[in-house]
Amino acid sequence: MNKILNYPIRKNIRLKTYNYRRAGAYFITICNQNKVSLWGEIVNDEMILNEAGLMVQKWIGKIDEKFKNIVIDGMVIMPNHLHFVLMIDESEEKNEIPIAQVLQWFKAMTSNEYIREVKKGNYPPFNRRIWQRNYYENIIRHETSYNEIQKYMQENPRRWEEDVLYG
Repeated sequence: MNKILNYPIRKNIRLKTYNYRRAGAYFITICNQNKVSLWGEIVNDEMILNEAGLMVQKWIGKIDEKFKNIVIDGMVIMPNHLHFVLMIDESEEKNEIPIAQVLQWFKAMTSNEYIREVKKGNYPPFNRRIWQRNYYENIIRHETSYNEIQKYMQENPRRWEEDVLYG
């Protein structure tokens, strides 16, 4: 605990020596604050996106428009979190876009639009923030891992009740 502010000390979960601007593939997970389900529901092992979930899907689709050297290669939006594969293109001679910057932009865009829709009465209100402060990433180092991750995302709705984020 931080004794001055009485907040828990957050551990940095990034690899200290890894350059997150480096070309490659990354498996990203972003969770909703307090596991609140905002994006839809699982019905018959299929994720049914609500309007807010469609909005999140729209902004994921805009990542590679905003960041020219980024490609989103597969995703799944779950009721209270999302997974996607973010690829940083090698063709850029000098890549100045770290993953954290991309995810910060994505969280800001989705949060701002969600807030606007809450004010219009279109989305349910939330408590303080939509997204958890941090995110999880896994550096995809070989094709076997890539294929396992793609399969995991595809099967995620079917395994929802077994998911550690089920709630």
